[in-house]
Parts: sequence; C-alpha cells; structure tokens
Amino acid sequence: MPNSISQTYRKVVTRVTLPIMGIVGLMICAVIAMAIFVAHRQTEDALERQRELARGMIDIRLAELSKIVDDYAHWDDALNNLAIRPDPAWADDNIGPTMQARYGVDTTFVIDPAGRTTYGMTNGARSIQPADRIMSSGFDGILLKRASGGPDAVVSGLVLANGRPALVAVAPLRSYDNPVDETRDRRSILAFVDLLDDEQLNHLSGIYRLPDLHIESGGTDLPASVVVTTSDGKVPVRLAWTGDDPGGRLLSKLLPPLLVLLAAFAGLICFVLRQATLLLKDLRRTEERASRDPLTSLLNRSVLMRHLDAMTRTDGKVEPHSLLYLDLDGFKAVNDTFGHEVGDAVLCEATRRIGAALPKNATAYRLGGDEFAVLMFCDNDIPAIRSAGARIIVALSTPMVIGDHLVRVGATIGIAIAPQDGASPVELIRHADEALYIGKRERKGSVRFYMGSVADDRSGMVATKN
Repeated sequence: MPNSISQTYRKVVTRVTLPIMGIVGLMICAVIAMAIFVAHRQTEDALERQRELARGMIDIRLAELSKIVDDYAHWDDALNNLAIRPDPAWADDNIGPTMQARYGVDTTFVIDPAGRTTYGMTNGARSIQPADRIMSSGFDGILLKRASGGPDAVVSGLVLANGRPALVAVAPLRSYDNPVDETRDRRSILAFVDLLDDEQLNHLSGIYRLPDLHIESGGTDLPASVVVTTSDGKVPVRLAWTGDDPGGRLLSKLLPPLLVLLAAFAGLICFVLRQATLLLKDLRRTEERASRDPLTSLLNRSVLMRHLDAMTRTDGKVEPHSLLYLDLDGFKAVNDTFGHEVGDAVLCEATRRIGAALPKNATAYRLGGDEFAVLMFCDNDIPAIRSAGARIIVALSTPMVIGDHLVRVGATIGIAIAPQDGASPVELIRHADEALYIGKRERKGSVRFYMGSVADDRSGMVATKN
C-alpha cells in the first residue's frame, strides 16, 4: 500500500529525526566520556608525578644527610675529639642537640673500629644505648657496605630506629689537613639519623607539596602512596598523602554543565517524542476519518484505490485479486418513499449485512450513494468468488425492519478479476463497473463476471440468481 501521511511522518521521525538526535546524544555522551577519561588521565599523571617526588624526596634527603655527615666526619677536630681522644663535652657542643635544629638530625652515633658506640645523642639528649639496640632492619648492612666500600666510603639508607622508619647516613672520621692518615685502616664511624616522624614528614610535605604526608600502617594499596623498603629489603614502608586531583577539579567545572546539557537534550528528546507521538495520533485519526465513510464507517474510494495500487509488486507483477462492484436495487424508491433518514439506516444495515457475508480474505468499501465494492484476495477461484457474491445478494435481499417500516432492497454485483481483466486499478474498476451495468440491465439480483474472465454462450456473463 502506498505510504500514508502518518506512515511517511513516522518514517521521517524514525529514520531521520531520531537517528540525528541519537547521534547528537551519543556525541554529548562521548564528550562526557572523553572529559572523564581526560580527567582520569590528568589525575593519574599528577599522582605519578607525586609518586616520583616521594621517591625522589627520600633519595634527596639521603643525599643531603650523606653530605652533612661527611662534612662533619672529614674534619680534624671531629677526628681528634670523637675518635682519637673522645671528648663528650665537645661532642655535645658540635654534634649533639644543635644538629637537630640545624639539619633535622634526630640521633647521632659515634662507633669505634670495634663496633662499640662511644657517643650517642637522641632527641637532643645524650644516650647511653648502643646504636645496634636502637637501629635495626639494615643498619648492620649499611656499616658492612661502608667498610667494604673503602676507607672514605659514605653510605646511607632506610632503616628502623626504635621501630620507626628513619634515614641514616654513615661516614668515616678522618683528617682533612693532615697528609699522614694514621687511622686509614681503623676508622671510627659517625652516623647521623633522621627519623621520619610526624614533624619531619610535615616538613617534607610542605617542601614537596605532598599534603598530609604520613606513614600508612595498613597494607592497603592507596593511589597516592609509594612503598620504600629498608636497606635489608625486608620491611616495606608505605608513604601516603592526599593525592592531587586535577581531573576531579576539571570534572567539577566541566561535568555539571555537560550533565545539564545532557539532561536538557534528554528532555528535548522526550518532548520531541511526545509531540511526535501526539502528532502521529492526530494524523492517524485524521487519516482514519479521511479514509472512512462518515455514515457507514466503511473504507472509502480513495482507500480502495490505494489498496488496488498495492496489489502491484515492486517487480511489476500483479497479485491475484478480484473486485466486486455492487449497488442496491430499489434503494432510490426507499429514499423517495420513506425519506433520507430511513435511506441512511438502510445503508447502515446493508453495510452490516455485507460485512457478515464476506469471507475472511475480503474487504468492503462504500464508494458513494448506494454503491459498494468488495476486494477479495484470492487465486482466481471462480466458484469461491461467485459464492461470495451470491451470499451478499442473499443477505441484502432479505427484508429490513427500519423503525416502523419494512423495507426491501436487493443488489446486483459486477466482478472483474486481476490480472486478466485489468492490471491497473482504473482498468479493473472500469471492467467491474461494466459487468455491473450489464447485470443491472439484463437481470437484477445477479452476479456478473466481466466477459474477459468467464463467458457463456449468450452474453459472455455468468449469472447467479438470488
């Protein structure tokens, strides 16, 4: 069937409007997804830079501590007063409590060649505890590495001091000015220790912009964290902080307007769909009214033409079908005798009876006045077509009770069969109308086939009496 206005409109909506809106919606979603992806990458990149900073922070602090301890160890006064002739008072004044204020050194040890602690300072006070009792998890290894590295080797690393992570640097006490190195083979060791306590972590946090830098005690793998290991490789220490989130800041600016845009677009889609649905319903109602006879509600002539057009396939072949043309015999007399109101009631009753007599493969139409048509979809089954026509005539010939009146009408039917009687709708209608005209002229109340379909010896028509 040729497309109706509502069908065309629906196709435009489903094939053009909705796809375009869908593409635009997908583009908005893609922009949001891209913004989220870019924001995620920005945050990941920022966190990776912070992790590199954290790892570099430890290395830089170890390098600083190594330089500080080497400067103090490579000093003739320190060699004399800490190794050759130990002087605790000199040690207090030079490598004691002042080291914490100057360089952030929390603990100082002097260890003789035999490994004994000859001087100790912890948190600004002299300590009598030996270094090996305070220091663990790699401190012995650092001393061995320093010894194997040569007489002037300086070694640093991460250890535990009383169970807390600490940075330590050790250097040999040696002369700076004296060309004769009497202690070359038996060095005393100066060790500086920087505890990674809250105060120091807060200090490093400000320098390296790692907010809320702290030691994470749990084993959770946090995004904003880095794991460093003590020098013996046995104890992992996780440094964590509040990670930078540039992606989150970007999304906080971009996402709200994008979501508002998406919501507005979704609302627009709903509005368009609602308006399209309402308009489609209106179009269907309009088409339904335009395609129906207002009195009988049967399909009208324009619909019959569309249905006949639809019987021609896209390859040009015509589907077999039959067109039954009929009008009511004696209807004009009813109209003239009883009036148009009774005439209209007769037409409505005739419509009901035609519908009841039709086979399932047939559709009825009112063409105007007392003219009707029936379209049958069949494979040129002449007996079936004749039988359908006869049933219609019998149904219409039965007297009708309209109000207080007993009304009698009849019907004559002319039939044309496609494709042999006509391939085009106009040709088929003309031939069916010719058969009807001959039937009314020769014998009312009969079924007449167009002579090109079935012929008899007299007129080329087959008549079926009521």
